[in-house]
Amino acid sequence: MSSQCPYCRASGPARCATTQPPLSRAVSECSACARIVVERHLHTHPFFPLLPLLHPLPLVTPDLATAVDPAPAPSPGDEDDEDPFLPAGFVSAFSAFSLERHPVLARSASTFSGLLAELERALAVDSAAAASNPDPAGPMVSVENLRAYLQIVDVASILKLDRDIADHAFELFKDCSSATCLRNRSVEALATAALVQAIREAQQPRTLQEISTASNLPQKR
Repeated sequence: MSSQCPYCRASGPARCATTQPPLSRAVSECSACARIVVERHLHTHPFFPLLPLLHPLPLVTPDLATAVDPAPAPSPGDEDDEDPFLPAGFVSAFSAFSLERHPVLARSASTFSGLLAELERALAVDSAAAASNPDPAGPMVSVENLRAYLQIVDVASILKLDRDIADHAFELFKDCSSATCLRNRSVEALATAALVQAIREAQQPRTLQEISTASNLPQKR
């Protein structure tokens, strides 16, 4: 599949990959920035159609020729009893017809944007860190990280910033939140401040007024 990457705007074929287990979903990644651009889900649809079946019923009938003209009784020295070609009877085969349900598995695939997969990958490291540190005074919970991620991505899309700047801003937010644990401050305000710092580091021409308007937060004077 060849298209333009929505993150880095690079044109070229995307490479097929698989997400981390246990989900292991099929995805397409950008060859330039390695971000997920398309995600595919496979669906299995079992159904049970009625199929005709023929069951053979063999039946052995006596030899008619033997019934009409019986053969003479064999002499004691005869060895015809051991003859495998001695006619012993006819074998008639009948069949029983029936309709039975048989399972058939059909598969279909649906494709959609890789934004959700990118969100899951961005929060996967934080979930692992939270699991290894159950202390309530430790890093912020994943709900606050999710709010910060959505705030940064939303403001960055309004300002038409590169995705690298948004990813760097989210990294700054995680470093700040894990180091200070600011409980009494707004997550959105802290995420916007991290985005401001990332914009300054990238030397993008954005003013504080533009960022404040895009983030729907009052500008501090």
